Amino acid sequence: MSSAPLLARQPIFDRLLNVMGYELLFRGYLTNDASHTTSQGDLMTAQLMIDAFILGIERLTGDRNLFINADRKVLVGEVPIVFPPNKTVIEVLKSVNIDSEIIAGCRTLRERGYSLAIDNFSWNPDTEILLRLANYVKIDIKATSQKEARTLLGLAKKFGVKTVALKVESWDELEVCTQLGFDFFQGYVLSRPQIIEGKTLTPSHMTNVRLASKLSSSDASLDAIGDIVRTDPALSYRVLQAASEGTYYGTLRTVRSLNEALVILGWRRLQAWVTLMLLVEPESLPTERVSSVLVRARLCELIASHIDPALGNAAYTTGLLSCLDVLLGIPIEDALRDLPIDPEVLAATLHMEGILGRILVEAEFLQLGIVEFDHGLDDPSGPSLLDPKTLQTAYLEALEWGDAMADSLVNTD
Repeated sequence: MSSAPLLARQPIFDRLLNVMGYELLFRGYLTNDASHTTSQGDLMTAQLMIDAFILGIERLTGDRNLFINADRKVLVGEVPIVFPPNKTVIEVLKSVNIDSEIIAGCRTLRERGYSLAIDNFSWNPDTEILLRLANYVKIDIKATSQKEARTLLGLAKKFGVKTVALKVESWDELEVCTQLGFDFFQGYVLSRPQIIEGKTLTPSHMTNVRLASKLSSSDASLDAIGDIVRTDPALSYRVLQAASEGTYYGTLRTVRSLNEALVILGWRRLQAWVTLMLLVEPESLPTERVSSVLVRARLCELIASHIDPALGNAAYTTGLLSCLDVLLGIPIEDALRDLPIDPEVLAATLHMEGILGRILVEAEFLQLGIVEFDHGLDDPSGPSLLDPKTLQTAYLEALEWGDAMADSLVNTD
Protein backbone atom coordinates (compact mmCIF):
# COMPACT_ATOMS: atom_id res chain seq x y z
CA MET A 1 0.00 0.00 0.00
CA SER A 2 2.80 2.49 0.66
CA SER A 3 5.54 3.65 -1.68
CA ALA A 4 8.23 6.28 -1.83
CA PRO A 5 8.12 8.69 -4.78
CA LEU A 6 11.61 9.44 -6.06
CA LEU A 7 12.54 11.93 -8.75
CA ALA A 8 15.12 14.60 -9.43
CA ARG A 9 15.00 18.16 -10.68
CA GLN A 10 17.72 20.04 -12.56
CA PRO A 11 17.50 23.81 -12.84
CA ILE A 12 17.71 25.71 -16.12
CA PHE A 13 19.41 29.11 -15.85
CA ASP A 14 19.13 32.30 -17.87
CA ARG A 15 22.04 34.49 -18.95
CA LEU A 16 22.08 36.21 -15.55
CA LEU A 17 22.22 32.76 -13.91
CA ASN A 18 18.73 33.09 -12.47
CA VAL A 19 16.65 29.91 -12.44
CA MET A 20 13.91 30.10 -15.08
CA GLY A 21 12.66 26.55 -14.70
CA TYR A 22 13.36 22.97 -13.65
CA GLU A 23 13.50 19.79 -15.67
CA LEU A 24 11.95 16.91 -13.75
CA LEU A 25 13.90 13.68 -14.16
CA PHE A 26 12.68 10.15 -13.50
CA ARG A 27 14.88 8.55 -10.84
CA GLY A 28 12.68 5.83 -9.39
CA TYR A 29 11.63 2.45 -10.70
CA LEU A 30 8.57 1.47 -12.67
CA THR A 31 5.97 -0.31 -10.57
CA ASN A 32 4.57 -1.99 -13.66
CA ASP A 33 6.25 -3.84 -16.51
CA ALA A 34 6.15 -1.93 -19.78
CA SER A 35 3.56 -3.58 -21.99
CA HIS A 36 3.37 -3.78 -25.74
CA THR A 37 0.89 -0.90 -25.69
CA THR A 38 2.90 1.60 -23.65
CA SER A 39 6.60 2.41 -24.06
CA GLN A 40 9.09 2.70 -21.21
CA GLY A 41 9.36 6.42 -21.93
CA ASP A 42 5.60 6.96 -21.66
CA LEU A 43 5.46 4.93 -18.45
CA MET A 44 8.33 6.89 -16.93
CA THR A 45 6.61 10.18 -17.76
CA ALA A 46 3.33 8.93 -16.27
CA GLN A 47 5.10 7.79 -13.09
CA LEU A 48 7.02 11.07 -12.90
CA MET A 49 3.79 13.09 -13.08
CA ILE A 50 2.20 11.06 -10.31
CA ASP A 51 5.30 11.35 -8.11
CA ALA A 52 5.60 15.09 -8.76
CA PHE A 53 2.05 15.68 -7.61
CA ILE A 54 2.56 13.51 -4.55
CA LEU A 55 5.68 15.44 -3.60
CA GLY A 56 4.01 18.76 -4.45
CA ILE A 57 4.78 20.59 -7.67
CA GLU A 58 4.97 23.90 -5.84
CA ARG A 59 7.60 22.38 -3.57
CA LEU A 60 9.46 21.15 -6.64
CA THR A 61 9.29 24.20 -8.89
CA GLY A 62 7.75 27.13 -7.00
CA ASP A 63 6.39 29.59 -9.56
CA ARG A 64 8.93 28.58 -12.23
CA ASN A 65 8.36 26.51 -15.34
CA LEU A 66 8.67 22.74 -15.25
CA PHE A 67 10.05 20.74 -18.15
CA ILE A 68 9.09 17.09 -18.70
CA ASN A 69 10.16 14.60 -21.36
CA ALA A 70 7.44 13.25 -23.62
CA ASP A 71 7.39 10.13 -25.73
CA ARG A 72 4.86 9.36 -28.45
CA LYS A 73 1.74 8.49 -26.42
CA VAL A 74 2.12 11.60 -24.26
CA LEU A 75 2.42 13.81 -27.34
CA VAL A 76 -0.64 12.37 -29.08
CA GLY A 77 -2.79 12.54 -25.96
CA GLU A 78 -3.05 8.85 -25.06
CA VAL A 79 -1.17 9.49 -21.79
CA PRO A 80 -2.76 12.54 -20.13
CA ILE A 81 -0.70 15.47 -18.85
CA VAL A 82 -1.86 16.55 -15.38
CA PHE A 83 0.38 19.60 -14.99
CA PRO A 84 -1.01 23.13 -15.55
CA PRO A 85 -0.49 24.30 -19.16
CA ASN A 86 0.78 27.79 -18.36
CA LYS A 87 3.71 26.42 -16.32
CA THR A 88 4.60 23.29 -18.27
CA VAL A 89 7.07 22.75 -21.11
CA ILE A 90 6.70 19.45 -22.96
CA GLU A 91 10.02 18.18 -24.33
CA VAL A 92 9.76 16.20 -27.58
CA LEU A 93 12.38 13.46 -27.29
CA LYS A 94 14.83 12.87 -30.12
CA SER A 95 13.68 9.23 -30.31
CA VAL A 96 10.16 10.27 -31.39
CA ASN A 97 9.41 9.67 -35.05
CA ILE A 98 8.00 12.97 -36.35
CA ASP A 99 4.91 12.26 -38.44
CA SER A 100 1.49 13.81 -39.03
CA GLU A 101 0.07 12.33 -35.80
CA ILE A 102 2.87 13.84 -33.71
CA ILE A 103 2.52 17.23 -35.41
CA ALA A 104 -1.25 17.19 -34.79
CA GLY A 105 -0.67 16.25 -31.14
CA CYS A 106 1.86 19.05 -30.69
CA ARG A 107 -0.56 21.56 -32.23
CA THR A 108 -3.22 20.42 -29.78
CA LEU A 109 -0.83 20.84 -26.86
CA ARG A 110 0.01 24.37 -27.98
CA GLU A 111 -3.69 25.18 -28.36
CA ARG A 112 -4.25 23.96 -24.79
CA GLY A 113 -1.59 26.39 -23.57
CA TYR A 114 1.43 24.14 -23.15
CA SER A 115 4.89 25.17 -24.35
CA LEU A 116 7.00 22.81 -26.46
CA ALA A 117 10.73 22.12 -26.47
CA ILE A 118 12.70 20.03 -28.98
CA ASP A 119 15.16 17.94 -26.98
CA ASN A 120 18.66 17.31 -28.41
CA PHE A 121 17.83 19.47 -31.41
CA SER A 122 19.50 18.74 -34.75
CA TRP A 123 18.35 19.81 -38.18
CA ASN A 124 16.56 17.56 -40.64
CA PRO A 125 13.61 18.22 -42.97
CA ASP A 126 11.10 16.61 -40.59
CA THR A 127 11.94 19.01 -37.76
CA GLU A 128 11.06 22.23 -39.61
CA ILE A 129 7.29 21.86 -39.07
CA LEU A 130 7.93 21.01 -35.40
CA LEU A 131 10.27 24.00 -35.12
CA ARG A 132 7.39 26.26 -36.14
CA LEU A 133 5.47 25.00 -33.08
CA ALA A 134 8.34 25.02 -30.59
CA ASN A 135 9.08 27.56 -27.87
CA TYR A 136 12.50 26.14 -27.01
CA VAL A 137 15.17 23.93 -28.53
CA LYS A 138 17.78 22.13 -26.44
CA ILE A 139 21.19 21.62 -28.01
CA ASP A 140 23.68 19.08 -26.64
CA ILE A 141 26.99 20.96 -26.73
CA LYS A 142 28.92 17.71 -26.22
CA ALA A 143 27.51 16.28 -29.44
CA THR A 144 27.60 19.53 -31.45
CA SER A 145 30.59 21.47 -32.78
CA GLN A 146 30.68 25.25 -32.37
CA LYS A 147 30.09 25.61 -36.12
CA GLU A 148 27.03 23.35 -35.97
CA ALA A 149 25.80 25.15 -32.86
CA ARG A 150 25.95 28.52 -34.64
CA THR A 151 23.88 27.09 -37.51
CA LEU A 152 21.29 25.65 -35.14
CA LEU A 153 21.14 28.88 -33.13
CA GLY A 154 20.56 30.80 -36.37
CA LEU A 155 17.68 28.49 -37.33
CA ALA A 156 16.12 28.82 -33.90
CA LYS A 157 16.40 32.61 -34.03
CA LYS A 158 14.80 32.63 -37.50
CA PHE A 159 11.72 30.91 -36.06
CA GLY A 160 11.68 32.96 -32.83
CA VAL A 161 12.58 29.94 -30.66
CA LYS A 162 14.60 30.23 -27.43
CA THR A 163 17.71 28.06 -27.06
CA VAL A 164 18.98 25.96 -24.15
CA ALA A 165 22.57 24.69 -23.98
CA LEU A 166 22.66 21.15 -22.58
CA LYS A 167 25.50 19.43 -20.69
CA VAL A 168 27.38 22.58 -19.75
CA GLU A 169 29.97 21.07 -17.43
CA SER A 170 32.67 23.73 -17.02
CA TRP A 171 32.92 27.49 -16.67
CA ASP A 172 34.83 27.63 -19.94
CA GLU A 173 31.95 25.88 -21.70
CA LEU A 174 29.49 28.28 -20.09
CA GLU A 175 31.50 31.23 -21.38
CA VAL A 176 31.59 29.78 -24.90
CA CYS A 177 27.84 29.10 -24.86
CA THR A 178 27.18 32.64 -23.67
CA GLN A 179 29.28 34.08 -26.50
CA LEU A 180 27.53 31.84 -29.05
CA GLY A 181 24.23 33.39 -27.98
CA PHE A 182 22.36 30.69 -26.07
CA ASP A 183 19.44 32.02 -24.03
CA PHE A 184 19.50 29.40 -21.27
CA PHE A 185 21.91 26.86 -19.78
CA GLN A 186 21.61 23.46 -18.14
CA GLY A 187 24.41 21.30 -16.81
CA TYR A 188 26.58 20.10 -13.94
CA VAL A 189 28.68 23.27 -13.78
CA LEU A 190 25.61 25.11 -12.53
CA SER A 191 23.77 22.40 -10.65
CA ARG A 192 23.60 18.62 -10.51
CA PRO A 193 20.13 17.04 -10.36
CA GLN A 194 18.71 17.10 -6.83
CA ILE A 195 17.02 13.89 -5.67
CA ILE A 196 13.69 14.50 -3.92
CA GLU A 197 11.85 11.81 -1.98
CA GLY A 198 8.48 11.50 -0.30
CA LYS A 199 5.90 9.00 0.91
CA THR A 200 2.45 8.14 -0.32
CA LEU A 201 -0.05 5.30 -0.56
CA THR A 202 -0.84 3.23 -3.63
CA PRO A 203 -4.54 2.85 -4.40
CA SER A 204 -5.99 -0.56 -5.23
CA HIS A 205 -5.90 -1.36 -8.93
CA MET A 206 -9.49 -2.57 -8.68
CA THR A 207 -10.62 0.76 -7.20
CA ASN A 208 -8.94 2.59 -10.08
CA VAL A 209 -10.72 0.34 -12.58
CA ARG A 210 -14.10 0.95 -10.94
CA LEU A 211 -13.50 4.67 -10.79
CA ALA A 212 -12.40 4.83 -14.43
CA SER A 213 -15.56 2.97 -15.44
CA LYS A 214 -17.77 5.31 -13.40
CA LEU A 215 -16.06 8.42 -14.76
CA SER A 216 -16.77 7.26 -18.31
CA SER A 217 -20.50 7.00 -17.59
CA SER A 218 -22.59 9.93 -18.80
CA ASP A 219 -24.91 9.77 -15.78
CA ALA A 220 -22.24 9.48 -13.06
CA SER A 221 -22.76 11.91 -10.18
CA LEU A 222 -20.29 13.45 -7.77
CA ASP A 223 -21.84 11.40 -4.96
CA ALA A 224 -21.33 8.19 -6.95
CA ILE A 225 -17.68 9.11 -7.59
CA GLY A 226 -17.25 9.98 -3.93
CA ASP A 227 -18.71 6.64 -2.86
CA ILE A 228 -15.93 4.86 -4.78
CA VAL A 229 -13.12 7.14 -3.57
CA ARG A 230 -14.08 6.87 0.08
CA THR A 231 -13.77 3.06 0.07
CA ASP A 232 -10.02 3.22 -0.60
CA PRO A 233 -7.90 5.11 1.97
CA ALA A 234 -4.98 5.39 -0.47
CA LEU A 235 -7.14 6.88 -3.22
CA SER A 236 -8.73 9.26 -0.72
CA TYR A 237 -5.28 10.47 0.27
CA ARG A 238 -4.34 10.90 -3.40
CA VAL A 239 -7.43 13.06 -3.99
CA LEU A 240 -6.50 15.27 -1.04
CA GLN A 241 -2.91 15.51 -2.29
CA ALA A 242 -4.07 16.51 -5.77
CA ALA A 243 -6.46 19.08 -4.31
CA SER A 244 -3.54 20.56 -2.38
CA GLU A 245 -2.06 21.72 -5.69
CA GLY A 246 -4.91 24.20 -6.09
CA THR A 247 -2.65 27.24 -5.84
CA TYR A 248 -0.88 26.06 -8.97
CA TYR A 249 -4.24 26.22 -10.73
CA GLY A 250 -5.50 29.29 -8.87
CA THR A 251 -8.24 27.34 -7.06
CA LEU A 252 -6.87 26.60 -3.59
CA ARG A 253 -9.26 26.57 -0.67
CA THR A 254 -9.48 24.42 2.41
CA VAL A 255 -11.60 21.29 2.25
CA ARG A 256 -13.83 19.80 4.88
CA SER A 257 -14.60 16.51 3.15
CA LEU A 258 -13.55 14.25 0.29
CA ASN A 259 -16.46 15.52 -1.80
CA GLU A 260 -15.14 19.07 -1.53
CA ALA A 261 -11.70 17.85 -2.59
CA LEU A 262 -13.27 16.16 -5.62
CA VAL A 263 -14.97 19.43 -6.59
CA ILE A 264 -11.62 21.25 -6.44
CA LEU A 265 -9.88 18.51 -8.39
CA GLY A 266 -12.53 18.51 -11.12
CA TRP A 267 -13.84 15.78 -13.39
CA ARG A 268 -11.20 16.11 -16.12
CA ARG A 269 -8.22 16.16 -13.76
CA LEU A 270 -9.62 13.17 -11.86
CA GLN A 271 -9.97 11.25 -15.14
CA ALA A 272 -6.36 12.08 -15.99
CA TRP A 273 -5.20 10.93 -12.56
CA VAL A 274 -7.01 7.62 -12.79
CA THR A 275 -5.61 6.98 -16.28
CA LEU A 276 -2.06 7.56 -15.03
CA MET A 277 -2.53 5.33 -12.00
CA LEU A 278 -3.89 2.51 -14.15
CA LEU A 279 -0.85 2.83 -16.40
CA VAL A 280 1.92 2.71 -13.83
CA GLU A 281 0.71 1.27 -10.55
CA PRO A 282 0.23 -2.41 -9.72
CA GLU A 283 -2.62 -4.07 -7.95
CA SER A 284 -2.25 -3.79 -4.17
CA LEU A 285 -3.85 -6.34 -1.86
CA PRO A 286 -5.72 -4.86 1.10
CA THR A 287 -4.46 -5.49 4.62
CA GLU A 288 -6.03 -5.56 8.03
CA ARG A 289 -4.76 -2.02 8.50
CA VAL A 290 -6.81 -0.84 5.52
CA SER A 291 -9.93 -2.45 6.95
CA SER A 292 -9.23 -0.79 10.29
CA VAL A 293 -8.95 2.63 8.64
CA LEU A 294 -12.26 2.17 6.82
CA VAL A 295 -13.95 1.06 10.04
CA ARG A 296 -12.61 4.15 11.86
CA ALA A 297 -13.83 6.54 9.16
CA ARG A 298 -17.26 4.92 8.80
CA LEU A 299 -17.70 4.77 12.56
CA CYS A 300 -17.01 8.50 12.86
CA GLU A 301 -19.60 9.12 10.15
CA LEU A 302 -22.24 6.96 11.85
CA ILE A 303 -21.69 8.60 15.24
CA ALA A 304 -21.98 12.02 13.61
CA SER A 305 -25.26 11.02 11.94
CA HIS A 306 -26.87 10.66 15.39
CA ILE A 307 -25.60 14.07 16.50
CA ASP A 308 -25.90 16.21 13.38
CA PRO A 309 -26.24 14.57 9.93
CA ALA A 310 -24.53 17.60 8.38
CA LEU A 311 -21.31 16.52 10.12
CA GLY A 312 -21.20 13.14 8.38
CA ASN A 313 -18.78 13.89 5.54
CA ALA A 314 -16.42 15.89 7.75
CA ALA A 315 -16.47 13.18 10.41
CA TYR A 316 -15.64 10.48 7.86
CA THR A 317 -12.71 12.54 6.59
CA THR A 318 -11.51 13.16 10.15
CA GLY A 319 -11.52 9.43 10.88
CA LEU A 320 -9.67 8.69 7.67
CA LEU A 321 -6.99 11.34 8.26
CA SER A 322 -6.42 10.20 11.82
CA CYS A 323 -4.96 6.92 10.50
CA LEU A 324 -2.49 8.32 7.98
CA ASP A 325 0.45 8.04 10.35
CA VAL A 326 -0.10 4.30 10.64
CA LEU A 327 -0.50 3.81 6.89
CA LEU A 328 2.42 6.01 5.85
CA GLY A 329 4.74 5.27 8.72
CA ILE A 330 5.42 8.96 9.38
CA PRO A 331 4.15 11.42 12.06
CA ILE A 332 0.58 12.56 11.48
CA GLU A 333 1.76 16.19 11.36
CA ASP A 334 4.02 15.36 8.40
CA ALA A 335 1.28 13.46 6.59
CA LEU A 336 -1.11 16.42 6.85
CA ARG A 337 1.37 19.27 6.41
CA ASP A 338 0.67 20.10 2.77
CA LEU A 339 -2.99 19.06 2.57
CA PRO A 340 -5.64 21.81 2.30
CA ILE A 341 -7.62 20.56 5.30
CA ASP A 342 -10.37 22.65 6.91
CA PRO A 343 -9.11 24.07 10.25
CA GLU A 344 -11.88 22.36 12.25
CA VAL A 345 -11.11 18.97 10.71
CA LEU A 346 -7.38 19.54 11.18
CA ALA A 347 -7.80 20.48 14.84
CA ALA A 348 -9.92 17.39 15.42
CA THR A 349 -7.43 15.11 13.70
CA LEU A 350 -4.30 16.48 15.39
CA HIS A 351 -5.61 17.54 18.79
CA MET A 352 -9.08 15.95 19.07
CA GLU A 353 -10.64 19.36 19.50
CA GLY A 354 -14.28 20.32 19.00
CA ILE A 355 -17.25 18.09 18.25
CA LEU A 356 -15.36 16.28 15.48
CA GLY A 357 -12.57 15.59 17.95
CA ARG A 358 -15.09 14.18 20.42
CA ILE A 359 -16.46 11.92 17.70
CA LEU A 360 -12.96 10.73 16.84
CA VAL A 361 -12.23 9.89 20.49
CA GLU A 362 -15.49 7.97 20.67
CA ALA A 363 -14.55 5.95 17.60
CA GLU A 364 -11.06 5.19 18.89
CA PHE A 365 -12.42 3.95 22.21
CA LEU A 366 -14.86 1.69 20.40
CA GLN A 367 -12.07 0.22 18.29
CA LEU A 368 -10.20 -0.50 21.51
CA GLY A 369 -13.25 -2.46 22.71
CA ILE A 370 -14.38 0.10 25.29
CA VAL A 371 -18.09 0.95 25.07
CA GLU A 372 -19.20 2.06 28.52
CA PHE A 373 -16.98 4.98 29.40
CA ASP A 374 -17.10 8.61 30.32
CA HIS A 375 -14.81 11.09 28.63
CA GLY A 376 -14.64 14.56 27.23
CA LEU A 377 -11.94 16.70 25.76
CA ASP A 378 -12.91 20.00 27.30
CA ASP A 379 -14.19 18.20 30.37
CA PRO A 380 -12.46 14.86 31.00
CA SER A 381 -15.32 13.76 33.22
CA GLY A 382 -17.95 14.59 30.60
CA PRO A 383 -20.37 11.94 29.35
CA SER A 384 -20.15 9.90 26.19
CA LEU A 385 -21.80 11.45 23.14
CA LEU A 386 -24.25 8.57 22.69
CA ASP A 387 -25.60 5.73 24.79
CA PRO A 388 -23.60 2.47 24.78
CA LYS A 389 -26.22 0.51 22.82
CA THR A 390 -26.27 3.05 19.98
CA LEU A 391 -22.49 3.11 19.93
CA GLN A 392 -22.25 -0.69 19.83
CA THR A 393 -24.74 -0.84 16.95
CA ALA A 394 -22.76 1.78 15.04
CA TYR A 395 -19.53 -0.10 15.66
CA LEU A 396 -20.91 -3.39 14.36
CA GLU A 397 -22.29 -1.66 11.28
CA ALA A 398 -18.93 0.01 10.67
CA LEU A 399 -17.12 -3.32 11.04
CA GLU A 400 -19.40 -4.98 8.50
CA TRP A 401 -19.04 -2.09 6.04
CA GLY A 402 -15.26 -1.80 6.46
CA ASP A 403 -14.66 -5.51 5.90
CA ALA A 404 -16.92 -5.51 2.83
CA MET A 405 -15.13 -2.49 1.35
CA ALA A 406 -11.69 -3.98 2.03
CA ASP A 407 -12.81 -7.14 0.20
CA SER A 408 -14.08 -5.09 -2.73
CA LEU A 409 -10.61 -3.65 -3.33
CA VAL A 410 -9.60 -6.93 -4.99
CA ASN A 411 -12.78 -8.81 -5.73
CA THR A 412 -14.82 -8.08 -8.84
CA ASP A 413 -17.86 -10.11 -7.79
